[in-house]
Amino acid sequence: MKAAMFRGYVPAFLLALVLSIVWGSIVQSQYNLAALASIGADVGSVRLQVTLRDIFSGFFPTYGGYIVLPALAVAFIAVALLEPRLPHAARIPLYAIAGGLAILLAIPLVNALSPVALLVGATREWSCAVWMAAGGVVSSVLYALLAPVRVRHVSAPAVLVHTPDRPG
Repeated sequence: MKAAMFRGYVPAFLLALVLSIVWGSIVQSQYNLAALASIGADVGSVRLQVTLRDIFSGFFPTYGGYIVLPALAVAFIAVALLEPRLPHAARIPLYAIAGGLAILLAIPLVNALSPVALLVGATREWSCAVWMAAGGVVSSVLYALLAPVRVRHVSAPAVLVHTPDRPG
């Protein structure tokens, strides 16, 4: 593949990746803080600080590296392979479904394979995993809007040229 072909795909992928990771970091932070609040901890004064810490250090590299990056990479490659065979109108919905489903499937898979009890502890509740997968949906729509469209290269039909018979 030529380097020029990657120009549109890589920035689109990186933006989608960051959006999904930030979304997931915020979701898991809020679920964890809600769990602490439910047992009587006062989290109101630290809510923003904890959320920002999760986004910029704590959860971002773990969630991004183990779940989001591989999940979205597989989802986007799968859709890119199908894209030339499908109508253009299916592009955005297909990316959205693939991205959300990839995150939704990757979370329990990575949790099961993780040496710690749960890599994403907040996903003990399925609603948290669904909200994190919603980040995959939104980021996949962003990717579909920004990445170049792959089109099928169809050979031009043969053209018959009629030449009058020459006497002769």
